[in-house]
Amino acid sequence: MDTPSPARAWRINAAAIIMDADGYILLGKDHGRNPYWHFPQGGVIKNESIERALAREVWEEVGLRPSDYNIVARLPGLRYKYPANHRKITRWVGQEQTYFLVRCKTSRPKTDLHRSPEFAKTKWVLLQDIKLEMFPKFKRKVIKDALTQFFGKPPTANRPSAEKRVVRAAHPSTLTSYTMNRYLVPPGKKLRLKDYPTDDKSLFSGTKEESLVEFDKLREELQELQKKLFAQHKHKILVILQAMDAGGKDGCVKHVFSRVDPQGLHVVPFKKPTPEELDHDFLWRVHKEVPTKGQIAIFNRSHYEDIIAVRVKKIFPDPVWKRRYKHVLDFESMLAEEGTTIIKLFLNISKEEQKKRLESRLQDPDKLWKFCMDDLDDRNRWDEFQTAYQDLIEKTSTPEAPWYIIPGDRKWYRNLVVARLIVEKLRHLQLAFPTPNFDPASISIPD
Repeated sequence: MDTPSPARAWRINAAAIIMDADGYILLGKDHGRNPYWHFPQGGVIKNESIERALAREVWEEVGLRPSDYNIVARLPGLRYKYPANHRKITRWVGQEQTYFLVRCKTSRPKTDLHRSPEFAKTKWVLLQDIKLEMFPKFKRKVIKDALTQFFGKPPTANRPSAEKRVVRAAHPSTLTSYTMNRYLVPPGKKLRLKDYPTDDKSLFSGTKEESLVEFDKLREELQELQKKLFAQHKHKILVILQAMDAGGKDGCVKHVFSRVDPQGLHVVPFKKPTPEELDHDFLWRVHKEVPTKGQIAIFNRSHYEDIIAVRVKKIFPDPVWKRRYKHVLDFESMLAEEGTTIIKLFLNISKEEQKKRLESRLQDPDKLWKFCMDDLDDRNRWDEFQTAYQDLIEKTSTPEAPWYIIPGDRKWYRNLVVARLIVEKLRHLQLAFPTPNFDPASISIPD
């Protein structure tokens, strides 16, 4: 028996975007004259988890076992209505889907269609060869949303040259930039913070010890990229860190940026405003700390505290913090137009994990200095802070300055994801050491 959604008669469904080791995506075609293609999908049966439903449907429809692939991302809460003629013969309004992005361990594994009549045939295609017109009309918006969330851009009708397709397929390392979008908050979309698990580690299938090797490589690359950023003296990087108390902001800065040249790094831990700062507008103290050309600035807390704290602790009337949304958006838009790359990270921890970390501070003499009685007051307002953050992130995630919600319960995974994200952002800037305006061979250094 299919399981209905608690609120409405939507059929709960698991869908799989299956990608092979080279970046090709699996599609299945309808039988008969129907021209449409689909991703493997199917309804959840009674007492079955969504993950189990995914494994069953993928096995039945295309013959791939869970051991053939890893789940690297998921996107719940996507809905589409059945066509009107179909709704007349079913009790379901439509599908409520969780889309999974899974990555195969091999290149284009052989499919097996004999267990299910779902597909007449399958094919492996590249992302840029997927067009919305390939899918049934009533599914297209959901498919567009899923592909945009996982890969950062919707399907396109433009076909690249054969040369470009070969290059894309030969570089599976580019998959990392796709999967990072698992944590992106799409601008203009409704946000549910609960859809971002605090203990997620879906982008790395290895152990904590194995992650340290990958993390070390990322720090080495970040070190080299930052050298070029500093020397080129063109781009500006602003990293904004927000989190609940004990969320890992200090640790993130310490570990991710440990190899970066201090000359090109500017870390600003924003505390409660001083009397002088309160005499100015709330962005006065922030603007003077933004990065200069060639610099990475890290805001450990930020101007967003002047919305979050003011709202939850009722420091000023509601109209004050509400109008600050516009001020912040205008401020960040100006920075982006002036050449600043803005990376906004919310380190997302659970209430249980926060309790463990606060207790750890009380038990460790070397960490007692970090404990503050205000932390207990804020913890008692946990739900209010969560609601405030949810609203804030939804309203201020923009194309030029989007938010990423980073799973924070596992410190090693948090550091790995943040390092990878920062490295990817810097890669896209095409950083290089400047070309000298002289011929080095023509210069002789005197004795």
